[in-house]
Amino acid sequence: MTERRTWVALLRGIGGATHARMSMADLRHAATAAGFEEVRTVLATGNLVFASARPEAAIRSALEAVVADHGLTNAVILRDGAALGAIAGANPFAEAARLRPAHVLVHFLAELPAAGHEARLAGYAGPEAVVPSGREVFIDYVEGIGRSKLTAPRLERIFGVTGTARNWSTLGRLIAAVES
Repeated sequence: MTERRTWVALLRGIGGATHARMSMADLRHAATAAGFEEVRTVLATGNLVFASARPEAAIRSALEAVVADHGLTNAVILRDGAALGAIAGANPFAEAARLRPAHVLVHFLAELPAAGHEARLAGYAGPEAVVPSGREVFIDYVEGIGRSKLTAPRLERIFGVTGTARNWSTLGRLIAAVES
């Protein structure tokens, strides 16, 4: 066991279609039953905040089992609470996030990007501003998200790993939940 820390689990693809099989109340209950402490959800989009002294790999495995027990295969991306503050502080689009928080996203990668992602990213000619930084990718959807060609599947092809995105407003709420 490691030191007890606050964690955030970001479940990919949670929304209306999956709520019939796993509501946020079900997620909280199942995570508590799996031995996590101080379990709470933020919004209804698969954001779980909890405390645990388990190592990251054990946490991921337990939460993947929780998701699988509900008949889902959604990826589970983890960051500890301290990392979220560092991520927020590293935002290269701070002014855009202040003005348009719903259009500035952090795409959280499950692991470091695959080799060659720089060339694949350079080959994308969309209007979005994109800055990779370790296991995070900061994106300013300057013309909006709805019609953008820089979708989650395209980001997976560029970076070679699974990920999930949260907008700046949601990231702020997650940080507040970690700090409370």
